[in-house]
Amino acid sequence: MAALLNKVWLALLLAAFCGQKVSSEESGPVIVEEPENRVDFSNSTGANLHCSVRGRPKPTVVWVRAEDGTAIGDVPGLRKVLANGTLIFPPFRAEEEYRQEVHAQVYRCQATNPHGTVHSRDVHVRAVVAQDYETDADKEYVIKGNNAIMKCEIPSFVADFVSVQAWVDGDGRSYTPAQDGRYGNGWGRGVALYDNDNLLFLSYGGG
Repeated sequence: MAALLNKVWLALLLAAFCGQKVSSEESGPVIVEEPENRVDFSNSTGANLHCSVRGRPKPTVVWVRAEDGTAIGDVPGLRKVLANGTLIFPPFRAEEEYRQEVHAQVYRCQATNPHGTVHSRDVHVRAVVAQDYETDADKEYVIKGNNAIMKCEIPSFVADFVSVQAWVDGDGRSYTPAQDGRYGNGWGRGVALYDNDNLLFLSYGGG
């Protein structure tokens, strides 16, 4: 009888040890790679968002809407979710295929296994549709000896993706910014030009 009890206790100890070993080898999900907080892309290029995770057992990966946690799926030709955690936005035709709920959305990568669930940071996705635009600068009149301010007007739909590279006067002379923020090349007598948030400051001397 004692020998039988010893065998039972030994079996229980082995089972407990094996269970502890298996448990110690398992772990909750951890996100190893996630996209930047903001992802802007052109409709002509598309974009891939990568989300790499680890954990034991291997976590399942889905993408969700940050607003309500709803899991997203494929949208033929516009969005595809791969099992490896990559979210793909293929190139698309500009006005015909742009969809705000797909191309202007906040997403999260979500990883889950029996030990828990983790999320990536919010990823603000914005697709930019390539289209023509024109800049403009209003006429300003200034008395000699005073200053004038001109602003380069950029359409709002491209303002976040466009920067002023140069100003060109009526004679075709270009003024490009130097390292100190001044504009050089073709400096006129008594004229100094500075750049600040698309503004051109002209200082007309009295002589």
